[in-house]
Amino acid sequence: MMSDRILFYGASGRGVVESISVDNTLRDERVIPAGGFASDWTQITALSGNRVFFYGKSTGRGVVCSLKADHGIGDVKVFPQGSFATDWTQVTALSGDRILFYAPSGRGVICSVDAANVIKDVKVFPQGSFATDWTQITALSGDRILFYGKSTGRGVVCSVDSSNAIKDVTVFPAGSFATDWTQVTALQGGRVFFYAPSGRGVICSVDADNKIKDGPVFPAGSFATDWREVAFLQPPGKPSSWAVVLIQFSDATTPPSYPRERFKELFTGAGVGKFNMVDNFWEMSHGKLDLSVSRVFGWYPIPQKTSDYTGSGANPAGRQDLITWARKAASNAGEDLSPYADRVFVITHPPTDLFGGVGLGGVSGDGRDDRGMSSLSPALVGQEMGHVYALDHSRAGGIEYRDGWDVMSNRGFYYMAPHPVYTELDGDGQPIWRMGPGLNAANMQGRSWLDTSRVWQAGATESDKVVDLRPLHSRGLAGYLCARVGPYFFEFRVKESWDAEIPQPCVLVHEFNGNQSDLLLATNGHQDLRTGDEFLRGNPASATGTLVRVKVLSIDASSRTARLSVTRRP
Repeated sequence: MMSDRILFYGASGRGVVESISVDNTLRDERVIPAGGFASDWTQITALSGNRVFFYGKSTGRGVVCSLKADHGIGDVKVFPQGSFATDWTQVTALSGDRILFYAPSGRGVICSVDAANVIKDVKVFPQGSFATDWTQITALSGDRILFYGKSTGRGVVCSVDSSNAIKDVTVFPAGSFATDWTQVTALQGGRVFFYAPSGRGVICSVDADNKIKDGPVFPAGSFATDWREVAFLQPPGKPSSWAVVLIQFSDATTPPSYPRERFKELFTGAGVGKFNMVDNFWEMSHGKLDLSVSRVFGWYPIPQKTSDYTGSGANPAGRQDLITWARKAASNAGEDLSPYADRVFVITHPPTDLFGGVGLGGVSGDGRDDRGMSSLSPALVGQEMGHVYALDHSRAGGIEYRDGWDVMSNRGFYYMAPHPVYTELDGDGQPIWRMGPGLNAANMQGRSWLDTSRVWQAGATESDKVVDLRPLHSRGLAGYLCARVGPYFFEFRVKESWDAEIPQPCVLVHEFNGNQSDLLLATNGHQDLRTGDEFLRGNPASATGTLVRVKVLSIDASSRTARLSVTRRP
């Protein structure tokens, strides 16, 4: 399972960076001893680009720090005493590098923070704009905010739009929550972590309708009892919610293959941790995209018969017609899909087609290929949704569908793993549901999803530079997730999670041209570089001329580390 990171901070200046996986497993990654931090920080919140904002209430000072690839934390910009007001009791990051400051007088400010760490007021909320009993505030997915009051256990989920207008959405009356929580922080995929000084905790899920239900419970003593701040080290992802519209043709003679609940699990926060599309795009975008507030609409009957569908790759108008029918069915039911733009994914019964496109949307259904795999499998749906995000098919040797290590090229099964949660088999004993493989680093960079702060960048001249890589999608591990040498992306992939079906741990090399990634070969012809394999461009025997030479020194699957030697000559 892939993971993200949480920072626990104590007043002694000690801390721990923990990883938390989508199945809610917590593990220490780095311990920061007493004195590692200043001891006066009262609020900590994460910004984009692996930056963390620390605020001290007693003096109004602050610091923006960087969280390095090894989980080390270093100062980036210091805001001296008096830079901020001294009455803020809650500071939480919103999407788009905005920060909400809240004071118990009910006043607040939303500030913007740019990449240069310049902070400026965007919107001021005068005294009385908020209730005065909120003790914890955290930003949820989909530009929602959870307010929690410890004295009564009440709460509110509010929405905050791009113009910074805040309004109530769902009210939780007194007694809805326990009253001993001193820290509440949102995690990815609509989850929230609650912490009490007894060392107990709970991870809850919050779905798109703001319904909250308990997940795993951590009894008293599970955590240290001196944590003052608990902060998720990933700012809220860019809301990218989808409308999933279920339609049934008028000549359908059987009920749909799966209940509506399956589609909620597959596409929304209700299925986080089950290798669904929320998990997929969160991990493949390095936390940039949050699909957890996607919604499922239908089933809707439509007047058209299956024979009325005439779409195909050669008939895009017919494909557009199908999505128009689905939109109309939702509109007839009183639903407005315009906020979703082209992020509309249509499920048809009976199945008709499998496609996706920018400005169009996507379509699938429970069609089965010659090996029994459903077209609803995340392996296939991931590619079609990727097309809506403007991802093209991947290439190897300049030919599409030849990169078996990338989801945008997964035709003919390649390295699609049996789904670990949806384990139904067809009549021949073949898995109906499959997932993966992951998205390669070049494609991620093409969408600005690659976390560049975790990319090792070669200088103009390198000589046998040794670089260690961690698996590309394992952000919870310390270290570099990719190496960039000129136009070439080097990534390490292991047999786990979305990549569970790849033949062996390996290093892959890609470049990105014309909106398509291209898988490049080792000197021995391997697509997947193994220990001892080498990638070469240029003549190493010549003293002049451009040279890129990268050798895989070792691959250690148990420690999830690949070691490269990099030589580059301009």
